[in-house]
Amino acid sequence: MFWYGGFRGPAQARREPRHSSRMWLDVTDCWLVGSRQEQEIRTARTAIWSVAIVGSCGASGAEVAHLATQGVRDEVARRWPGAYAVVETTDEATTVWTDLGGVWPIYTLADNGVYWASSSRALAALTAQELDTYQLAVELLAPAVARMSHDRSMFAGVSLVPPGHRVVLSNTGHVDVQQVWRPQSRSGDLTFRLRAELSVAAAVRVEGAKNPTVDLSGGLDSTSLALLAAERLCPDRTITGVTVHATEATTEGDLGYAREAGAHPGITHRFMPISATGYEPYRALDTVPVTDEPAPSTIAYKHFAAQLDWMRDQFGTDCHMTGDGGDSLLCTEPIMLADLVASRRLRRAWTESVAWARLRRSAVWPLLADSVRTARSDRPAALRSLARAWRTGRPGRNTSAVNWVPAALQPGWSTAEARELAASLVTGIAAHSAPLPRTGFTSLVAAEAMSAVGRTARADVQIAEHHGVPLHNPFLDSRVVDAYLSIPLDARPGPAEYKPVLRRAMDDLFSPALARRTTKGSFTSDFYQGMRTNLDALRDLADGHLAVLGLVDPARLRHELSSAAAGVPGAFESVDPVISAEAWLRALHSAEPVEWSTTPRAGEGAS
Repeated sequence: MFWYGGFRGPAQARREPRHSSRMWLDVTDCWLVGSRQEQEIRTARTAIWSVAIVGSCGASGAEVAHLATQGVRDEVARRWPGAYAVVETTDEATTVWTDLGGVWPIYTLADNGVYWASSSRALAALTAQELDTYQLAVELLAPAVARMSHDRSMFAGVSLVPPGHRVVLSNTGHVDVQQVWRPQSRSGDLTFRLRAELSVAAAVRVEGAKNPTVDLSGGLDSTSLALLAAERLCPDRTITGVTVHATEATTEGDLGYAREAGAHPGITHRFMPISATGYEPYRALDTVPVTDEPAPSTIAYKHFAAQLDWMRDQFGTDCHMTGDGGDSLLCTEPIMLADLVASRRLRRAWTESVAWARLRRSAVWPLLADSVRTARSDRPAALRSLARAWRTGRPGRNTSAVNWVPAALQPGWSTAEARELAASLVTGIAAHSAPLPRTGFTSLVAAEAMSAVGRTARADVQIAEHHGVPLHNPFLDSRVVDAYLSIPLDARPGPAEYKPVLRRAMDDLFSPALARRTTKGSFTSDFYQGMRTNLDALRDLADGHLAVLGLVDPARLRHELSSAAAGVPGAFESVDPVISAEAWLRALHSAEPVEWSTTPRAGEGAS
């Protein structure tokens, strides 16, 4: 696993990760661990500043060197295309700027000074991998709320530096975290801006790769990246578009859209037929590699691993792009309806509510009432209401999609201890979170969602790294996120619209059929079948680490799993977070912890 980090504090207190190298040869308190691609770490050093850019970045060597002569400014994370973090160290302090999409998360740990690293698990090894059971409880009961705990990881004492922030670590061990970016509405040709940023995001990856590949699922997001990469490489090179499909499926559904896109110049289209037997969801969860937190691909790991191994062996993939993050960025959340009401854009609030109600096949007036109620309240009050609902066992009043927080689920497997831990955490979030503005909050809520998607996607990147494939998600790039979230409320698509800005941006490259697409493929039946096939193994998970922690009731979890396998509404969604978390905990306890030295290197003085 590749990660990097450092320490600020007394030299005699510093421990170092074993088998590490120095980020700069003559700087003793910043380290690199594990193998990496050459383009993922670039450094420059002068007498005053040492600077490193980690990740995919469009900066030239001269521009990196310039940072070391002038120092780093706060707009650095969105100065160039790509997804990267920036490290600057001087004799007085180490400063790290995080990217806007959470692709390269940074964590800190106070321990006779302060450690920082791009891996929370690496830092947790310093404290016996003690879990943050409060955060874990919220992840199980309400994953959408967990993203509001901006500064927490899955490990006790290991804090997250949120995306779009700067953290300054002094020699005394003081930690100063400041927000340096938030979405700002901008006028201009927003469609052109999105197209331009996606184009250079793809270019940053494929121009530095010998054998680039890209998902070609037939969806809008992955197809956009494939076409933009092909446009950049053609006619001298091609990118391999990979379509994974069931062995018995050859033309229907998403495959038809994928075939059309795969015929575009600059794309070499390859199909990977895969039998459902042996690769269905929920199989072989005991083989999932260890990551910093539960990975989105956990449940479908066997399928994901097969694709990674096939691409590595068949094409020598040294850069694989996916459309992950596109849904969260390009699909407007229903909270926009409350934003329209709060901004007194009542005519449009009515129009968008009618469209959303029609799409969801629900009544419009209750939806409007919830929008008004949410617009007149605030998020801290909603969080306190959520905490009360968990503690009392009674659902909250507002259970629609237009709310600051989701309804308080009371799954049958949850224990009173789990609900109390979750309630305590969200009460703390309510007390300490900065208030959102009374209007124009749609982009801020979307930025929070993107940061959570990017951070969890990092776990999928770690899984792909385990299989020897560098994985990239350009929709999470800082400039892409900034470009889309700069769309003003008046110009933002409504929640019932399906990615109209992307379809307009790609109009000249999309086929007519793809440009008209307003839905995405569903794989729900595969998951039901996988759960039924692997039900006995899933039941065995019930007596695992979560039960020992007191967060799940094993007998009730086994009952919920049986209900989910039988297709009982609601049961399916309630057990997935538990399965992913239990598989992650088993991998965590099975893997060797990251090794640290017990004493500093001999002969080194203070930092």
